[in-house]
Amino acid sequence: MNPGTAKAQQEQGGPVAGSRIAFAPRPVPAQETPTIVVGSGKGGVGKSVVSVLIATALADQGRRVLLLDGDQNLANLHVLLGVRPNARIESMLCGKIGASELVQLVAPNLWLLPGESGAESLYALEALDRARLQHQLSELYQRFEVVVVDAGTAIESVVRVATMRGTSLLVVTAPEPTALTDAYALIKIVHLQLHDFPIDILVNRCLDADEGRDAFVKLATACERFLRRDVGYAGALPEDESIRRVVREPRRLLETIQSTQAAQILKSTVLDRLDLPAMARSAE
Repeated sequence: MNPGTAKAQQEQGGPVAGSRIAFAPRPVPAQETPTIVVGSGKGGVGKSVVSVLIATALADQGRRVLLLDGDQNLANLHVLLGVRPNARIESMLCGKIGASELVQLVAPNLWLLPGESGAESLYALEALDRARLQHQLSELYQRFEVVVVDAGTAIESVVRVATMRGTSLLVVTAPEPTALTDAYALIKIVHLQLHDFPIDILVNRCLDADEGRDAFVKLATACERFLRRDVGYAGALPEDESIRRVVREPRRLLETIQSTQAAQILKSTVLDRLDLPAMARSAE
């Protein structure tokens, strides 16, 4: 957010980027908050960048969006966005702050809930305690119109955030056979745990649209043959050199990422295929 915007919001009594508990009155929800869990079978396919692209595109539509870093102890969204967290999950675990104090405004209509990175207290948590932590964080979802969760690369991380108020899974993969194999493994486990959970596929870093479609067909065919289930096609994003340049300047990422080719394709095709409800009307 530029200084002029921040000043204008201060004068109007509105939230300022970086502030804690910057919640405005919530629009009246028509149903449960749509929560898109973005996962991948392996690292290196651009999952976190895709999460940011989706969240910023939805915020640009005027929706109130929460972007949550679902990798509880290897978090990097705050680094990617060039944001210094106002508070830490460790402080919440100690009872010093509430979950809402972790949330901070990073752009108009876009809030970030950052995770931890290398916190000993989180490393020591048992699986049940990690689930309880995610449940606490998911209590905040109802304050927003859409939630985008950048899940950790581990399969158990994806399953955990999906079961905690997730409404759909977007699997980000790449055309390479290894990426498709790992994406199938993720889909298989989620299918076994959440049989009817909606799953869509986004093929990233493609040479062209045909390569993305071919990769999806391979994955969808395997899902139909071995799991007896359908998966949706969210689309394909190109290998975009401008994305590489943008992520090297974290503090300017939110200002520049929407001008990239990948962002334009996502806005024109992928968002429509995510089947989100029409924007809610603000409460009177």
